[in-house]
Amino acid sequence: MSKENCLTEKDSLYDILTGEKNLVKLYGTAMTEACGADVRKVVKNNMYETAQDQFGIFELMQQNGYYEVQPADKTVIDQKIDTFSKCLKNI
Repeated sequence: MSKENCLTEKDSLYDILTGEKNLVKLYGTAMTEACGADVRKVVKNNMYETAQDQFGIFELMQQNGYYEVQPADKTVIDQKIDTFSKCLKNI
């Protein structure tokens, strides 16, 4: 196999990160649809462990410069807080 056909470390980690994020979403859906307390507990634990794994991959990517997070502008944060506060009042 030629080197140009291989995934880089960054690509591999990004694929894993995306998979973990999708698993967390699927576990969330499964938890809301589970009918027994024991099943919900297992799904909840699996979701938590998967979220921990996802965060570990995210941190590794940040440390290696593969995933840069830009700080949000305070004005944008305040606007989002205002928007969600209004939504909560309408519920």
